[in-house]
Amino acid sequence: MDAIIQSIKIRYYIRLINKYSQKSNKAVLGLDRNMYFQKYCYYQDKLRMLQDRQVSGREL
Repeated sequence: MDAIIQSIKIRYYIRLINKYSQKSNKAVLGLDRNMYFQKYCYYQDKLRMLQDRQVSGREL
């Protein structure tokens, strides 16, 4: 069950990463672009931590 929840979270974070990457590339104003890029980095870090926990076998 935990593996299913982790895979759902991973897919969710990947979807958010793609969303904010596209929004950052399309943003015209510098502040909007910075905000979307920060969200992109945040979700990328969360995904990386989740994948590291999955590889090491630890629970969330």
